[in-house]
Amino acid sequence: MAKKKTIKFNNTTLFILIAIAVILGLLVALAFSPVGQGILDGMVAENNNDGTQNNNNSNQNQVVQLGGNVSIGTQTVLENVNCKIHFINVGQGDAILCQFSDGTDVLIDGGSTSSGLAEIRTGFINYLFSVGVVDTIEYMIVTHPDTDHYNMLTAVMDSFVVEKVYYNNTRKNTTYSAFIDRIAEEVSSENNIGFDGDGEVYENVISGVGYSFDIIAPGYDRFQDDNEEFDAYESNGMSPIVLLEVSNRKVLFTGDATYETEEWFLSYVGETNYDIDVLKVGHHGSDSSTTAEFLAKINAEYGVISSDDGTKHDHPTPQVMNRLFDEGVVTYRTNRHGNIVLNIDVDGDFAFQVENEVPVDNNKNCIDDKMLITAKD
Repeated sequence: MAKKKTIKFNNTTLFILIAIAVILGLLVALAFSPVGQGILDGMVAENNNDGTQNNNNSNQNQVVQLGGNVSIGTQTVLENVNCKIHFINVGQGDAILCQFSDGTDVLIDGGSTSSGLAEIRTGFINYLFSVGVVDTIEYMIVTHPDTDHYNMLTAVMDSFVVEKVYYNNTRKNTTYSAFIDRIAEEVSSENNIGFDGDGEVYENVISGVGYSFDIIAPGYDRFQDDNEEFDAYESNGMSPIVLLEVSNRKVLFTGDATYETEEWFLSYVGETNYDIDVLKVGHHGSDSSTTAEFLAKINAEYGVISSDDGTKHDHPTPQVMNRLFDEGVVTYRTNRHGNIVLNIDVDGDFAFQVENEVPVDNNKNCIDDKMLITAKD
């Protein structure tokens, strides 16, 4: 018969085994504890915020409904959403849809000069359908005659009934002239509102339940030289400043407004206190807009930049990003965050729903970035 082997432990070995067992037990307990879950969640969040763009398209159009509440777990983030402002990612260009709980849709611009325009145009129209634009867009505001602000609006008129249009009524070139003619075909004359050379100020021109728009248009002649042909800078300068007040919040849309436009606007405003909550940063973050004086006056807390990845025009420029940083304007960007939806409820609480959950820019004061984190499939 074989002898049974007996394993003997000395005191040191026994101590080490007991210590290992205790450590393993503590690690298991920690993993299932709230503290451990917090650590794991933090690790996941850090991984998602490492600068990569996580596509969240499947949830982008499903989280927030007008008139509904937004909750994360048991915490209600927004109650009775009154307004959704979609900064649609169209590459190099602007396309902004404002939706209100009374059923009104306001479209501000719709253009792009990014490569693959046909695909971008199809995606833009499909996006409008996906967020509930069915038959009609009540108002359309065209800021100025640059293609990256209007060249997809013909497709909009092909797909939807547009009831009223505001635009600069100048025939900059044959392309924009054809666009004006198309507006005349689609929209009745009383609803076809062209800004003249001297400009117009329309106060409370669009209004509804808990919201109103002012359109402050400088006019297409105000900053033009003696040459009848508009250069790019003069074209940008005719962009109106559009102020939306909703649920006691203020959102300012600037198109491609230039230094001169901003200076004229500030003289128009005078001593009026423009404490802006969200700024649509002018001209895709170009250095031709968004002066330090303008930012200091409007006192914006948050900003949104619509641009491509910088390969076409180097937007946004370091100069503008530095100015936004100096003012502590928490900045979202379509070229990083994808489609961005600003949700505002009836009490004025708001949050930014983003397609790609990456960190914001310029938050030097470490305020709440108000990013709405959505659950992924």
